[in-house]
Amino acid sequence: MGKAHSDLAKLKLQVTTDIDEEHAKIFGAHQMMLKDISLIKEIEDEIRSKLLNVEQVVQNVFQRHEQNMRGAKSNVFQERANDIIDVGRRLLKVLVGVNKNDLSILPKNAVIFAQRLLPSDTATLNINNAKAIVTVEGAQNSHAAILARALDIPFVAKISIKNDVFLSEQRIIVDGEKGEIIINPAPEELKTYPELIKKRLKAKQKIIREIQDVPLKKDNQTIHVYANVSSHSEFKMVKMFNADGIGLYRTEPYYMGSSRLPTEDELYTKLEKTLKDMTGQKVFLRLLDIGGDKTLPFLNIVELKDPALGLNGIRFLLKHPRLLQLQLRVFLRLSEKYKVNIIVPMVTLASDMRRVHQYLDQEERRLANAGIKNYSKIPVGAMIETPAALLSIDELLDYCDFLSFGTNDLVQYVMAAGREKIEVSDYYEAGNKMILPALEAAIQKAKNRGIECCICGELAGNLRYTEDLLNIGMTNFSVQPALIPAIKKKIHSVIWYQNSPKSPVSVT
Repeated sequence: MGKAHSDLAKLKLQVTTDIDEEHAKIFGAHQMMLKDISLIKEIEDEIRSKLLNVEQVVQNVFQRHEQNMRGAKSNVFQERANDIIDVGRRLLKVLVGVNKNDLSILPKNAVIFAQRLLPSDTATLNINNAKAIVTVEGAQNSHAAILARALDIPFVAKISIKNDVFLSEQRIIVDGEKGEIIINPAPEELKTYPELIKKRLKAKQKIIREIQDVPLKKDNQTIHVYANVSSHSEFKMVKMFNADGIGLYRTEPYYMGSSRLPTEDELYTKLEKTLKDMTGQKVFLRLLDIGGDKTLPFLNIVELKDPALGLNGIRFLLKHPRLLQLQLRVFLRLSEKYKVNIIVPMVTLASDMRRVHQYLDQEERRLANAGIKNYSKIPVGAMIETPAALLSIDELLDYCDFLSFGTNDLVQYVMAAGREKIEVSDYYEAGNKMILPALEAAIQKAKNRGIECCICGELAGNLRYTEDLLNIGMTNFSVQPALIPAIKKKIHSVIWYQNSPKSPVSVT
């Protein structure tokens, strides 16, 4: 189990770096399966009772769980079955000593055809050579499909290919948007599709251009759409889709991929290189959000029991102040060139924010005494992702220059429904609507004190809730870069509709 868990931790880090933290949570869920006490006991009991080798027992146990999931009508449970297969296969590979992943070695311009593709298959693809994926089984909302889209690889599922069709070295067009494939396309199709790809990209860029000079304002307040980023590839889209700035910059990849604590100069150099095109725009840097099931290789600390309720975010940093101090010094130095704002993750009590300010003041003095610079105050805000933070919002606002609502964790804590647990996904989804009144109350209190609010969780990019969020007073949205055109268009249409005459004739 230990080797499989370690491999998943590496894969989770890889996805965090190559895509983002949210997509990496797929493999956090896989880690949780491996730690499932009832599953471990089932394997142990079967080894004792049937006297079979461990490889056979593992295969039997995971196949039973897969079949149970396949018997359910829900698509959610069907996808859960694929996760079970993935975890079982990983464990079997460890037991028999197989480490190779065939999809990490691909020829150039490869189109992958498979009966089905599991999440770990997709995450370990050679993305430079993989041009598209086609599967017989699966769905467009499967974990494998979600990862493929995040890697910008077209994915088409439920395509029937006859066994006698030999596809090697044939030309194939895969249209991920239409869910179609063309084998041995005609010359005209070979000419048309490259133009279609350019056309679709231009369509997204056109949306941005059309509303670029149209102020997004509601009740005389400007609406900003920022980007959530954690990888270099996302920064390219930030500029392409004209984000108003960086609303959430996750710094974990700079730590989790290292065998030691990065030095101050190393961290500064890496961040400065990434931010070089962001001069003049706001950049919200989140302090290291580590702890629970997200550990650092160079710290021998693993919390396996109730990781969501343990030493996470700022709680972890306050227990390891060296990490906090180093980051604060780097952020202070970056503020000389960029409009840096500091987000404090997992705030629970006002004392969390007070202590961050104390450390920040301390580091400002140290830098000044070293003759580096007299730094002006950097805006510091709390990430509101615990019910306690919402309940103590009045006291928290005394120490905040802004608020950032991390609705992913906030919903799971309010609903007591883990966001990675498919069995309670209905409860989690219901929480999106239920937290709106609490958000509205917090936003109003912040506005009364001249403090801005931003929403950066998945709710920010969910078009079903855009109008609700605008109506409760949210003026800053931070989303995945690829969602920026759709969110800006939605905000524009909502504002236009609300400002237009409410008659059936005028709104078509």
